[in-house]
Amino acid sequence: MNNFNDGAPRKPKDWIALGRNLVPLHEGVPIIKDWQNPELKLKLSDFKNVFQYGIRLDQDTDFDIDNHFIKRFAGKYLKSSGAVFGRKSNPSSHYLFSGSREYKKFTVPKELEPRFKHFEHGSCLCEIRSGHTHYTIVPDSISMRSGTEYVEWENFSGIKEYAGNLESDIGKIALSAALSILYAPEGARDDYCTAIAGVLSNHTNSSADDINEFVFNLAVLSGDHEPNKRMSKGTNAKNSKGNKFGMPKLAEIVGCSVQTIAKLFSWVGVKDSGSLFTELRCYTTEPKYWQLKYKDTWITIMDSSILLSYTKMSILILENCYEVAPVITPKQWKEIVAGLLKHVKKIDAPIESSYMGVVGGVFIDWLQTQALNKFSKDDPKDDLRFRLGDFSSCARYDGFYWFKLEGITNQLKRKSMSFEMRKLTHFLREEFGAEPTKITIDKKELRAWKVSVDTVEGHIRNNKDMDGFSKKAMERLDKKEEESGHRYKPEIPY
Repeated sequence: MNNFNDGAPRKPKDWIALGRNLVPLHEGVPIIKDWQNPELKLKLSDFKNVFQYGIRLDQDTDFDIDNHFIKRFAGKYLKSSGAVFGRKSNPSSHYLFSGSREYKKFTVPKELEPRFKHFEHGSCLCEIRSGHTHYTIVPDSISMRSGTEYVEWENFSGIKEYAGNLESDIGKIALSAALSILYAPEGARDDYCTAIAGVLSNHTNSSADDINEFVFNLAVLSGDHEPNKRMSKGTNAKNSKGNKFGMPKLAEIVGCSVQTIAKLFSWVGVKDSGSLFTELRCYTTEPKYWQLKYKDTWITIMDSSILLSYTKMSILILENCYEVAPVITPKQWKEIVAGLLKHVKKIDAPIESSYMGVVGGVFIDWLQTQALNKFSKDDPKDDLRFRLGDFSSCARYDGFYWFKLEGITNQLKRKSMSFEMRKLTHFLREEFGAEPTKITIDKKELRAWKVSVDTVEGHIRNNKDMDGFSKKAMERLDKKEEESGHRYKPEIPY
């Protein structure tokens, strides 16, 4: 701490003499309810017996360092300050500059929080504290953290304007600290640094020299044993023939989404359109459908091919968000989708909620309608032969429904439902256990399909919401069995 002849403010009267507004505190909490009122100006008498106080940042900016990795890079990128303070257990944790700025907190994205939880302030790296709604505890007040340590000046030559762009430089410091904490293990460090240089080259106005310096400083201060091998990453990135790794490669090495990497680089002005697409869900119906989160809107995609075409996605963005989609190249879109797929959330959906579930409902309804209406109890043999000869009909016999495939396909066509024959037969086999077979009646062989009555009725009882068809079929089944007085299973010998 400097001697007391340096002119540094150390008492409430000193701060008030400098024209600063003070906030009296107890355990870090303001004891004046109206302390945020810009018109409020407390007098020296208001601080009698007050041992903890801060200055309201109406006209100043406090660069508040919460993570010690920040300090490593502050010495590289932060221009000199005439007002630096901290406490003995955490020195050089505050840099005070004149001038009000927009408040900003540099916190790593949620996906990375487990990598930062062991730090005292967790995922928060630093803050740009400014404005009349913020304050900072100043020398020689008692620290809020320890409760016993005093905040002390380490350097004071006046509270001065910052000689440069403070927000930009702090953004660079915060990004460097985050990338240092996430630094790649041996074997992946060259690709890691190459990818960082690629992002800065492709998405910022940084020169090759600036990128070279950024990557080299990062390597040195992250304990890389071969920092000299990272010295020309910016030059290589600017070379059209150089390696073009970028956010996808960084996401792969770090083990997170591309969107998380994009959020980190937004601290240095990277405006990557891919960061607007944050989540992807896949509903495991047949066929599958998707939901993509764009900004704050979930966009439903019913055809998987649309997800692979940014031209088609742009139309969905227009229709759902009433805005023109950002410009993204096909290659960039491929990278964005690949990143989203690595973290896709798969949601199991009941069969009745899918298109094929509706097909199943039509199938059940058709079986019930054809097999239970106008059947002949006196001569079921003739009834079976007639129904299998009529492509539009089916029959119930010996614990099975017997039908011609043409019957169900014609029914689907009548309902204007499209289908592919391979998918339809696969669905009937997998979902209902249906199988093609032969049956001989009166020495005549008939080709047909059969499906177990128990399987069909199990679907009716277990999936009563299948587009309404199963419920109707169940009601029809119960009515017919009630009228006939038995479960209808006519026995016909082969």
